[in-house]
Amino acid sequence: MKFHRLSRCLVLAALVAPAAMEAQGFGINEVGSCAVARGFAVTSVPCNDASEIYWNPASTVGLQGWGLYVGAAAIQVNGGFNADSTGRSYPGDVPVRFPPHVFLNYTPRGAKWAVGIGSYVPYGLVSQWKPDFPGRFESQKASLASDYIQPNFAYRIAPGWSIGGGPVFGISSVELRQALDLAAVPAGAGVTFGQLGIPTGTQFGTANLSGTGTAWGFNLGIHGKIGPDWQIGARYLSEMKFKYNNADVEFTQQLTGLVLAGNNPLGFPPGTPVDALIATGFAPGQPFSSGQHVSTEIDHPAQFQAGLGYTGFTNTTITVDYAYIDYKSFKMLNVKFDGPADAAGLSRSLLEDYNGSNSIRFGLEHAFAAGFRGRVGFDWIGSPAPDVSVTPLLPDMDRRNYSLGIGLPVGASYTVDASFLHVDTSGRRGRRVDRTAGSVEENETAAELNSGFYTLNANVFSLSLKVNF
Repeated sequence: MKFHRLSRCLVLAALVAPAAMEAQGFGINEVGSCAVARGFAVTSVPCNDASEIYWNPASTVGLQGWGLYVGAAAIQVNGGFNADSTGRSYPGDVPVRFPPHVFLNYTPRGAKWAVGIGSYVPYGLVSQWKPDFPGRFESQKASLASDYIQPNFAYRIAPGWSIGGGPVFGISSVELRQALDLAAVPAGAGVTFGQLGIPTGTQFGTANLSGTGTAWGFNLGIHGKIGPDWQIGARYLSEMKFKYNNADVEFTQQLTGLVLAGNNPLGFPPGTPVDALIATGFAPGQPFSSGQHVSTEIDHPAQFQAGLGYTGFTNTTITVDYAYIDYKSFKMLNVKFDGPADAAGLSRSLLEDYNGSNSIRFGLEHAFAAGFRGRVGFDWIGSPAPDVSVTPLLPDMDRRNYSLGIGLPVGASYTVDASFLHVDTSGRRGRRVDRTAGSVEENETAAELNSGFYTLNANVFSLSLKVNF
């Protein structure tokens, strides 16, 4: 048996970044509640907490003593797909996810240096659809979580100017569940089950993939003051290449209850159970047998962000940042099966042809006399996905993010940061199938491939605790 849709989906499973996450592509920006509230415009005038290890590794020299910053974001997604052919809407079924962040920093009072360590999730996603979604044969569920662990060292090189950074170790895990379409499977005698009258979209089983990978990279930053009222900053997080070797693949048969009609090309008597014929493909040594593995590599792209901040107004900070994520490295994904799946021709190369993604970010913070801080932000994010690469796994689109939050001191050593962010989009046309190298779809246009309209909005709640000691 051959089933090329399966291999196409398994490749994307490793990067899976659907409309479930706030950032462009499969990135996540929800690292620290203060940063979320300020629209992520925090490289120039930082949030004065240990999350600076991620947002600008150089600015941690401005902290004092020991600082702990810990929290998580709750990401709730609403979206769906409207099919052109039927006019029917298929809502998504994405569960709420909680990417965490933990940072610890030490800056001796009066010293020119700082050390720290952080754990954060800059890339990840979850995409999940209900059982009746017609694109479930590309993806029923897909999730990615990539946790970065970064030791950090910063040093003040001149009055008002500092540099910092450190190595980054990444651990990434992927999971995918996909339905199998019987109509596409060869039945024998040169015909498919679809040619025997089985309608397209007849599910006869599921495929489940899970695996992990690791990678190394680095994060660098620079921070400076220009006069008493202006600050600038920039950071660079390197590309990291995750190799998911020997990921587990399990196939499970699902009974259809169908039987063959009489005078069929296979020569079987009328009433022959289709499920019995399908079962041979799940036997040992066959393409859908248990215990097989798949390998692929997913490049998590580099990030660059730079910003300018103004503090000349009383108790008020205004910041603007520009961010770029280099998704150009995401051109093609190769998937390699071992065992009978590879022999059956399931190993494939998936075409994506992504572009770089740009973002403009604005933030404002005001310190009130009562001791708390109010924050608002906005950022616009351009999608890196071309029109031909909007799929059930990654229906990416331009996004507008509106945020607000508060910083509330609790005693002398504790501060609670809380924020809310709303993701708004205009939706985008997309498709339910993927392009592979050498396929007919490779040279087709978006107008020929796209068969419906994807919608997306999301709400993000973030809560963090800051402790100074």
